[in-house]
Amino acid sequence: MNFKSIATTVAAGAIALSAVGMSTPAQAEYPNDKTVQMLVPFGAGGGTDRWARVFASSAFDVFEGGMRIQNRGGASGTVGWKHMLDKGADGYTVIMASPTPVLAALAEKKPPFDPGKDLKIVAYYSIMRTTLMVPKGNDYDSWDKFIAYLKAGKEKLTVGGTMTHVIGMMQALNQLGLADKIIPVVYSGTGKAMNDYVGGHIKTVALTTSTAVTMTDKHNAIFNASALEYPKGAVKVLGDVPNAKKLGMKPYSPPRFLAMHPDTPDEQVEAMSKKMGELVTQKPIVNLIKKLGEEIMFVPRAEAEKAYQEVIQVSRDNIKLMQ
Repeated sequence: MNFKSIATTVAAGAIALSAVGMSTPAQAEYPNDKTVQMLVPFGAGGGTDRWARVFASSAFDVFEGGMRIQNRGGASGTVGWKHMLDKGADGYTVIMASPTPVLAALAEKKPPFDPGKDLKIVAYYSIMRTTLMVPKGNDYDSWDKFIAYLKAGKEKLTVGGTMTHVIGMMQALNQLGLADKIIPVVYSGTGKAMNDYVGGHIKTVALTTSTAVTMTDKHNAIFNASALEYPKGAVKVLGDVPNAKKLGMKPYSPPRFLAMHPDTPDEQVEAMSKKMGELVTQKPIVNLIKKLGEEIMFVPRAEAEKAYQEVIQVSRDNIKLMQ
């Protein structure tokens, strides 16, 4: 058979396939037609970064293009947020954040963005339980000892962490009239706070549950600033840690949220919210989050948007504690 007859045969075959409805696969619909860019506004190793990597581990089960993690840490999360804004509304970049960059922006006299307007909320995916960790065997290694130590006025204790966690501790101690007994030290990410705490540069550290459960060999969890009990897996590791609600205090329960560029079309934000809702139900993700001592608490777009505006107001009130 010569080349001409081969070409004729191939052409005839293509016509035959077309006749029976055989065609190339249709292009995947949004947001499955491209890779989702999960933007983490903190360095690697922190609580938010852990969540992002767990999500990415099963992303191909929901997003045909999968998910890529991009860390853009700095300035308490505001660098990453500004990066999202500078990229524009590409429809595939989702920032995975906590109130830390919100608080950091509100604390600025000339903020780089307006956290109440310069985003569109996709969903909440969890609620944070700010946990205070202290070295075992010292004079303040339980909540009662900690409070007694502050009241005695021997020295001011440094409390380090991201803006979210430091604010949580400031709110709690302010209710007890002890906010002036500590020195808050704000870090751009949990990893940096942990390094200084382990290195002895700060006395105590406030952080996420997933980080706290990795430290119990030499450190005690003495306070949970939220109203929520720890998941069972975390209780086994951390022990019976008093939370703000049980102690009769106003709790601090900041959300973890997903958001997109403010110019993103509403239908794309809604579609992304639904896909993220599917993602968090995947068994591998549920199991991994449990192992981290955390808990998925998914709230879809509409409800999360209303709740986020309340977070903005609470954040404006709380930031005054740092001024």
